[in-house]
Amino acid sequence: MRVTQEMMASNLSRNLSKNTEKLMNAQSVVSSGKQITKASDDPVGMSNILDYRKTLASVDQYSRNISQANSGLNVADATLSDIGEQLNRAKELTLAQTNGTASKEDHQIAAVELQQIRDQIIQLANTKQGNKYLFGGQKTGSPPYDPTHPEAGFQGDDGQNLVVIGDGVTLDTHVSGKQAFAGTTDPVVVLTDLIQGLNADDSSAISSALDSLDQSMTQVTNTRADVGVTLNHLDTTESHLTDFQLNIQALLLNTEGADVTQAVTDLAVQQSAYQASLAASAKIIQPSLLDYI
Repeated sequence: MRVTQEMMASNLSRNLSKNTEKLMNAQSVVSSGKQITKASDDPVGMSNILDYRKTLASVDQYSRNISQANSGLNVADATLSDIGEQLNRAKELTLAQTNGTASKEDHQIAAVELQQIRDQIIQLANTKQGNKYLFGGQKTGSPPYDPTHPEAGFQGDDGQNLVVIGDGVTLDTHVSGKQAFAGTTDPVVVLTDLIQGLNADDSSAISSALDSLDQSMTQVTNTRADVGVTLNHLDTTESHLTDFQLNIQALLLNTEGADVTQAVTDLAVQQSAYQASLAASAKIIQPSLLDYI
């Protein structure tokens, strides 16, 4: 077989092109730190990489959902704690008015402080997170209590607030304002009636408020306990997601990531091969060009 100048030039061009491509690939691995950047590099590996990335994106969303739920629940827990303290103070004041020595003037003085306590409880019960009322149930756009009509009592309802915290896993993260404020008793209504009884110097009304205040405190305490259970569930799930995320990230790195030491070595080899191709091409082509002068 006769080897022509055209055949030699074509063969040199193919070899140089291959070495150039290998060099560029080696440079890409070193600069990106990834051994797989496209499906043609490793079809199975790329499929796994895409699955890992999809899983990590889902985990990120679950984590954001948990973080948002945690934020609302922590605010609700702190708010219920403050309401409990207000009710405890209301009970102390009421007990002081039932000892048989309290005068009508004492009742009126106590009524002023109890009105402040009631108004503070209304403000706390109307706490918002963003533009939503925490304790209103499904009625997130309207306050659970109307400050101008405290005698009307709790105006919210009850309903679930389902949050996706895992693959096919949802958790009800709503805080039941209905349980806290409209169970057996309504603390705002109890205090409103108590204030009226004090101003009217009605000993019977004052005494009967004590049991209702106790019940209101129990309702708030029970609601806080439910919030605590939900927070613990979220904390456990978040910890699990963190571990799971680290495992998936490790799998992604092992599949996609390159061995840096080996990548640098491969780059040096490809650079040498490329330079050798250039040198060989120059030696072969140069005299051939002179033949045409």
